[in-house]
Amino acid sequence: MTSLLYEKKNRAAMLTINRPNQRNAINYDVMDEFRHAIKTAEEDPSVSYIVITGSGDRAFCGGGDLASFHHLRTKEEAYPMLRKMGSVLEQVFFCKKPTVALLNGHAVGGGCELSVACDYRIARRGIKMGFIQGSIGITTGWGGTVYAMERMGSTKAMEMLMSGKRYTPEEAYPLGFLTYILQEDQWEEEAERVIRTLLPHSSTILQTYKKHWLDSLDQSMISERIEREILSCSELWESEEHHKAVEKFLNKR
Repeated sequence: MTSLLYEKKNRAAMLTINRPNQRNAINYDVMDEFRHAIKTAEEDPSVSYIVITGSGDRAFCGGGDLASFHHLRTKEEAYPMLRKMGSVLEQVFFCKKPTVALLNGHAVGGGCELSVACDYRIARRGIKMGFIQGSIGITTGWGGTVYAMERMGSTKAMEMLMSGKRYTPEEAYPLGFLTYILQEDQWEEEAERVIRTLLPHSSTILQTYKKHWLDSLDQSMISERIEREILSCSELWESEEHHKAVEKFLNKR
């Protein structure tokens, strides 16, 4: 089964993480397919914007697949995995086309990092989102802290990061984490309407505005901050606190 579905719908490239039985958790296959899909969408002139979502209605993305990464014990072993997905999220953040995270379900841990790397975050009611990495003895390790600060400002971002809380959409919206909360039961149709309203113009117009925003950033400094975050997380990864927390989580499943 393909771990990431790629579909062109009207002017959008729809990227759907397709591991519903694993809460759409990220493994190495998803990383590889993400890199290819984003590059394909960027280079396709018929694609105006990219929408990232998850299969089913339980999870947008449950973060990293702990079962897949459980064998990584030391910082030297953890770093390549963190760096690989960190590079994917840099690709999303610096994408020349607008990106939308459509939160069809819970977005926690690395899933929250993925969503905040996108330009817009749209969520249906009844889900939760949060940077819960602290509960397993690590911090964000794919660049999530950097992206949250760039998107939300440092004060609101630190509140969300340090609390480790699972936020409802109604709680996350005032912090600047969400762009829009879907209200209707038929939320898929509402999401299409909202995204079309946010991004109504031609691909050329949208890319020009995105370029202006990217030009306002010190991209090399952002990349350096992301690298420091990845290195810090790799050091925490080898801690006894992290390994015990992961063992506890896996034994509960």
